[in-house]
Amino acid sequence: MKKLILTVASFVVGAYMYGQQVNPDYLDGAIWIKVKNNVPQYGEANLNGETQTSGYDLSKFSFADVISRYGVKVFYQPFKNIKDQRLNGVLRLEINDIYKVDELIKTLNKNEQVEYAERIPLLKSTLTPNDPNYNSSTQWSLFQINAAQAWDFSTGSSNIKVAIVDDAVEITHDDLSGVTWTNPGEIANNGIDDDNNGYIDDVNGYDVANDDNDPNPDSPISSFDHGTHVAGIAGASSNNNTGVASIGHNVSIIPVKSTYSASAVTHGYEGIIYAVSVGADVINMSWGGSGSSTTAQNIITYANDEGSLLIAAAGNDNVSSIFYPAGYSEVMAVASTTFGDSKSSFSNYGTWIDISAPGSAIYSTIPGNSYGTKQGTSMASPLVAGMAGLMLSLNPSLSPDDIKACILSSADDIDGANPGFIGELGAGRINAQEAMNCISTTLNWAPEANFTANLVTILEGQTIDFTDLSIYNPTTWDWTFNGGTPNSFSGQSPPSITYNTAGTYPVSLTVTNANGTDTETKTAYITVNDLTGCDTITNTVPADQNFIWTWGAPNGYILGHNYLEQQYVAEKFTSVGPTSVMGADFNFVVGKTTDPNRTISIKVWESAGAQPGTEVYSQDVLFQDIADNITQSGFFQTRVTFDLPVTVSTNDFYIGYETINLPGDTVACAATDDLTPDGTRPNSVWYYVNPSTNPQGLPTGWQEVSNIGALELSMHVYPWITDLPPTAIINPSPTTVCEGEFITFDASSSPNISSWEWAINGTNTPYPTAVDPQVTMNSSGTHTAYLLVENSCGFYHIDSVDVTVNPSPNVTVVGTTDTICPGGSMDFTASGAASYVWTPAGSLSCGNCATPTATPATTTTYTVTGTSGACSSEAYYSVVVDDQTPMADFILSSDTICEGETLSVNGAVSNGGSTFDWTFLGGTPATGVGSISNTVYSTAGIYTIDLDIENTCGLTDATSKDVVVVPASVCASGLNPESAENWKVFYGDLDQNVNVFKATQGKAKAYITNVSGQIVVDVSTIDSGNNVIGVQHLNRGVYFVVIEEQGVTNLYKFVK
Repeated sequence: MKKLILTVASFVVGAYMYGQQVNPDYLDGAIWIKVKNNVPQYGEANLNGETQTSGYDLSKFSFADVISRYGVKVFYQPFKNIKDQRLNGVLRLEINDIYKVDELIKTLNKNEQVEYAERIPLLKSTLTPNDPNYNSSTQWSLFQINAAQAWDFSTGSSNIKVAIVDDAVEITHDDLSGVTWTNPGEIANNGIDDDNNGYIDDVNGYDVANDDNDPNPDSPISSFDHGTHVAGIAGASSNNNTGVASIGHNVSIIPVKSTYSASAVTHGYEGIIYAVSVGADVINMSWGGSGSSTTAQNIITYANDEGSLLIAAAGNDNVSSIFYPAGYSEVMAVASTTFGDSKSSFSNYGTWIDISAPGSAIYSTIPGNSYGTKQGTSMASPLVAGMAGLMLSLNPSLSPDDIKACILSSADDIDGANPGFIGELGAGRINAQEAMNCISTTLNWAPEANFTANLVTILEGQTIDFTDLSIYNPTTWDWTFNGGTPNSFSGQSPPSITYNTAGTYPVSLTVTNANGTDTETKTAYITVNDLTGCDTITNTVPADQNFIWTWGAPNGYILGHNYLEQQYVAEKFTSVGPTSVMGADFNFVVGKTTDPNRTISIKVWESAGAQPGTEVYSQDVLFQDIADNITQSGFFQTRVTFDLPVTVSTNDFYIGYETINLPGDTVACAATDDLTPDGTRPNSVWYYVNPSTNPQGLPTGWQEVSNIGALELSMHVYPWITDLPPTAIINPSPTTVCEGEFITFDASSSPNISSWEWAINGTNTPYPTAVDPQVTMNSSGTHTAYLLVENSCGFYHIDSVDVTVNPSPNVTVVGTTDTICPGGSMDFTASGAASYVWTPAGSLSCGNCATPTATPATTTTYTVTGTSGACSSEAYYSVVVDDQTPMADFILSSDTICEGETLSVNGAVSNGGSTFDWTFLGGTPATGVGSISNTVYSTAGIYTIDLDIENTCGLTDATSKDVVVVPASVCASGLNPESAENWKVFYGDLDQNVNVFKATQGKAKAYITNVSGQIVVDVSTIDSGNNVIGVQHLNRGVYFVVIEEQGVTNLYKFVK
């Protein structure tokens, strides 16, 4: 697996000037003078026997006059309480005439009382300022060095003291107050050096630069924040629900403020002396410079001889030259690494380096009871110092050399990540777990069994890898895997275990060494779910939130577009193949584009060599489709249904997307929280870096995201897999038709389907239900038929097919007439097609022209088929041969009218007539033409009306009807013809009698008249009921029964 060298921020490395004007490596105007051991020294004492710490008597030395000429600022004996003769004769001198330091040193070295005089090295804190836009919310360094596993051995002891010799430590910080060392031999604020160590009231450390007992930062605290950050890395309170954790966990921190300057550590070596005086087990020095000195070396040797383990930062100049005090022989020199174990871009290097540790983007305590991110070898050094304190907590009897040996022998080889610095980063990067394991070999303890699995919830047929986490040096390992294959193993590293049957299973590990045996059994540890053949899989769990990870503003999204410009992002799915992938749901949480047509490509890869291999599928998705799912309050899953089931033939496969970096495009998928603390859930996100697009100079090809940013992540992507993929297969027959013709869409060969849905364009029946519907295509053009098929568990697949519907010609036909006479003819004109065929053709002048002449003998319907291209359509025209004699008939507006009343006649009811001639005997006019005519009769009587009709072929017919004209006098008498409701008049006895039925009681007058109004039968009176009136003597004609009752006359017509 490749490792990446990722610089997550831009670093600016410069010299700390501390107002330096003469020499960048040594403190201006500052000199150490070592007086020979045989020269008497003079000081003052208080009455209680305490030695004064200031007011040294210069006048007693033979070089007093020489010194005074240079303007003495400070002159004192900094190490007077040290019994080591190499140090207690050292004096610290600071003069005003800083440009004559070398002259004075030369003079002093000639003095008979002086063993040597030398410049005091300028000590710079080794913090590299962080890019102000960089932001990290994780303590990645602790996971990188396996701190959690180291804490299984020990969580640190407050009896172990780690001194932080630095600019200051805020001992009131919530994450530091509980671990700040308290001097058991000192009474607070009594003004007395109770423990006789030379430092008054040093209850919680000391300020050796200002000679007081307050190690807290000077104002402004933001300028004295280095030591507080360093202290948190080495030993912040842990497991206290506050702030950050530290590798030291519960070790004690001795704060040693060693400067009165915000830009340099002015009294670092004096700080070392104090740390030794209070019994520091480990001393951290996150400062230094390129200048060395005899006095500094002597102080380092003294501290080492007193049993303190000295650890120092290697410097931040990205050079191989030696940096002091890290370069002194008794000191462990610590270089800095970044994500992926690459050397931090700022870190010094060289064969003089002892060890490396994470120092980039380290989150820790800062003054103001706050937290922040810093980076530099200053951050790498306390990580080693805190780990050394943790190691001593497990076995406090070990010497500094023992601790150093375990640190070096247990380090991880990082040459692979640093091909340009082989042999120049020490023994490697610290591994806290292995360092504690090394310490445990010095103990006669029985082992403690422990283990972890890379997965604890799987599907049937998947495999799990188990990792031994046992401590205290077991020599044998015996595993039991209930439900697994194999179900047991002897050895530290078992093979991958396959679980084929759904259920919940325990795992057991027994470890042994010469001191005893221990067994760890994790019940219900492995959950194996049914593989139904239709499964949605994921590397997330229901409790996972949707995290949006970035590389820090403005560097972009880790699982999307960012400044690394990786080509692909992929999620690995382990031991679920071979299978078919139907599609996937993506929790895209960012989706932006300036081009609505822009797409990203969803891709599937098979596995090759434990990384993505052959790309087996790609499908474009519009950015706009993703953007539509992003709302102000959250997001909706983006569902990507593959165009066809994607077969993966390998056990593992990968699914992800291509992130082409184009202006205006931004997409990102949600991920889990950092999984590093959970040993059962490994990183599953991968990057591909294309050699042609690599602005950050990363190693190219596929690599895990965890090798870039030290984050273990899983992406919120949910593929749908099945062993029975439904596949929509459409077989249209034929594929090309004309409008109005039908196509059979046959889906019966689609495998693994339980239901289907059609959506067919170009037809009036777009949603047929049969598996092989026959559909009439009504519209011309290229039309798409869609088929969605589902299997029994709801996985679906959509396919489509295009068919061609050619336009049919719009054939029309017109004729000169639609009716002819026998022996006659008419002409047709057809249009709308390229060619024509007529049927029947026998009575036509031509059977395949557009304008034939028709001479049918009988009524005939002609069909013309017009063709354009491959399509035809028909039109129809009927020609009537009018060989039928017409039938005359007409209706009267009334068959009884009054004199002078207009009579209307209507001959349109005749059949086949085209001309109409009327004769109205006795009427005015006496004749008429047309199907409707009118006449008026002036004299009462019965008149005959004659109608003669002729059709277009000259055939005729005639008919006549009578009309009764009533005298005007009768009409004027108020007759109410045929309207009485109480009377019924009807024939009886074969026209010999007229029956008059009276429905009401009483008598009425009745008589019969002819059409002239003359009374021809006088009945006189009639009674209620039926009355018979004889009419046998009347001639044939029209008569009226007249009934008079109570002033009302009713008239009933009858014809004899």
